[in-house]
Amino acid sequence: MSTLHIFDFDDTLVSSTANVRITKKDGTKISLSSEEYAKYIEEPGDIPDFTDFDTYPGDANIIEPVFAELRAAIAMDGPRNVVILTARANRSPVELFLENNGIKGVEIEAVGSSNPIEKARYVLNRVKNEEFDEVRVFEDNVRNIRSIQKVVEKTGVKFTSSRVENGNITSLDESIALNPKRLISFIYN
Repeated sequence: MSTLHIFDFDDTLVSSTANVRITKKDGTKISLSSEEYAKYIEEPGDIPDFTDFDTYPGDANIIEPVFAELRAAIAMDGPRNVVILTARANRSPVELFLENNGIKGVEIEAVGSSNPIEKARYVLNRVKNEEFDEVRVFEDNVRNIRSIQKVVEKTGVKFTSSRVENGNITSLDESIALNPKRLISFIYN
């Protein structure tokens, strides 16, 4: 059996003060953490600036439970079956951060988009072109989890996910059960 282990980077493996800055149509500027941006509903005329995510996450704190899962996945199935799948456009800062923290040899895929379909497309291509029995995802964004789940389940490959929220790992269903507002947010977003 072969498992593909997928880990998001920001707010999943690390927390940092990197922000998305949005210039509204009227010129107003707002700053959102990646967690806040994941829940943000863009409005016509919004111009997002992801500059903070193009550099090394200088003040990043490792989210220990998820980093432990990353190390376990590498030990269990090897680095070839582990990927860091990030919305960042530049993979180099992520690669350097991981190397500085003892993680080498895993693929880092920077999709350069916050659109969940881009992450799902990457996973679907891996599943179609390689033989995997299972896909395991660690991610903070519910929409990313659901998009990946939809494409993986259509292939017949087993799918499991862990939602990372405030430094804790839960299943997506647990996360929604603990906060019913999240279910409403997911349905309408």
